[in-house]
This record gives sequence, C-alpha cells and structure tokens, in this order.
Amino acid sequence: MEQDIAQYYAAKNPGEVQVLGVDLWNGTAAQLGNFRVVTGATFPLLLSGASATGGDVELLYGTYDNYVVLNKQRVVRYHAALAWPHGDRYHPDEIRASVDSLVAANVGVPTESASGVSLAASPNPLRERARITLTLADAVPDADVTVLDITGRVRATLHRGPLAAGRHELAWDTRAAPGIYLVRARLGARSHELRVAVVR
Repeated sequence: MEQDIAQYYAAKNPGEVQVLGVDLWNGTAAQLGNFRVVTGATFPLLLSGASATGGDVELLYGTYDNYVVLNKQRVVRYHAALAWPHGDRYHPDEIRASVDSLVAANVGVPTESASGVSLAASPNPLRERARITLTLADAVPDADVTVLDITGRVRATLHRGPLAAGRHELAWDTRAAPGIYLVRARLGARSHELRVAVVR
C-alpha cells in the first residue's frame, strides 16, 4: 500500500518528497530486507526506529501503523494516529492532500501582488473549517470569492458584492472530500488564487 505514495510522488514531484518506512520493532537488516522483497517496497526502510540511534520515532509519534507528514522544517503537518485507531490509519487521500499542500507551488502561501491584494488561508491543510483572509489596499465595487474543486466546479461562495479597503475574514465550513481546492477572489477585472488542502 505505502509504496503507492512513494511511486506517486516519484513520478509527480521527483526529488521533492522523501518517503521512509521505519522499523519500530528494531528488527535485523535481514528481516528488513525480507520485508522489502515480500512487499515490493519502493521506499527506503530504516532500521531501529524505536531506538535513539534510529530517531526515537516510536517515542515521538507512537507505535504500530502510523503515518506522519513533515515539512522541510520538520514540523508535523499530518499525524494519522491523532485521527484514526490502530488498524485503520492508512488513508492515502489524506496523506496526499497534506503532502500536496507542501509541494504544490501556491498551497499555504499567501498571495500578494503589486496591486495591494493579499489572499491567505488558515489552517492549511484544514479538516472542516478555514479562515480565508483577503486584504485590499483599495475598495472593490464588485468582488466574488469562491472555492473550486480541481475540476473547476464551484463548491462554495464565500462573498459576492462590494468590499471596502482593509482586511476581510471569510469562513469556509466544508464537508468536501480530501484533496486540493482553489480559493479564487475575482476583484473586478483582476483575479487572485490560492490553493488549500482538505484532509480528514
């Protein structure tokens, strides 16, 4: 199962995502090699993960089947054990949505332009509710802020009508499926976009 994630990102984002399999039972090198042969694992396997030399992964993230996504600063962005019981923690759609939020160009990064417009989302990735912040240097007589799925279908309309200059906070309450969504702010003839990731 897990090799699907490794193969997916090796093709989609080569060199950007590192997938690791960590041995929490501190098996031998031969046992780990046998695991690779039996499962066809396409990702590196690390020995002694439950020990100090192996990174104390069990101490940090718990034991058993667990899936954790870290950004480049080693900050946890997804931790399956916090949401799912043992035996039901492999949710590839959630894992991919979280990883996509780290590798996709505009996800989680506020967009700013010379026209004095800023668009941001918090939290990102999100589970059920996000705060969309739109900051304007000038008033806009005709604004339209929507959320679209990857097919371009509008999933939510957050605002329609005039907006004054300043900071505006809009709420997105979602039951949407995990994945990448686009927040689009159309401000008259201008358009600003931001990607957000939904995880469950």
